[in-house]
Amino acid sequence: MSTDPGSAATVKSLPAAALIAVDAWGDTPAALARIGAALTDGWRTIRVEPTVWWFSGPLPDTGSALARIVEALGEDGAATDLSGGFEQLEVSGPGWRTALMFGGVFDAEDPAFGVGATAGTLLHHTAVRYDVTRADAVEIYVAPSYAEDLLHHLSEAARAL
Repeated sequence: MSTDPGSAATVKSLPAAALIAVDAWGDTPAALARIGAALTDGWRTIRVEPTVWWFSGPLPDTGSALARIVEALGEDGAATDLSGGFEQLEVSGPGWRTALMFGGVFDAEDPAFGVGATAGTLLHHTAVRYDVTRADAVEIYVAPSYAEDLLHHLSEAARAL
């Protein structure tokens, strides 16, 4: 489901992707540098908490990427495969921030919430994680059991703009 591409916001489901969580301790900058060197192209780093990062990338590469991350971490952290635990939605267009305000408890219009920012919050009674990927887009991570309902809610919000 998607809204009219000419509207103020477009909502869509994104293809399945790998998602690996890393909880780092010890020499965190060195561990992250080793992980960066171990991952191939197509992987994105998402900081979700002070010592927790998510790495999102190609689904077929999940197993080998997890092994490379665990090896790169050594004693400086732990990694867990979260693939399948989240679905990704994208809200894009000039009205994406306003669309998130429908049924949300997060001030998505705060200028500090820009590219590279993430936030965990509730949207339409659902726990979500926002990841601002572009000036005109946010990716939303949501549990699979809520994804279809949230997609419908966001599509309705986008149509109301």
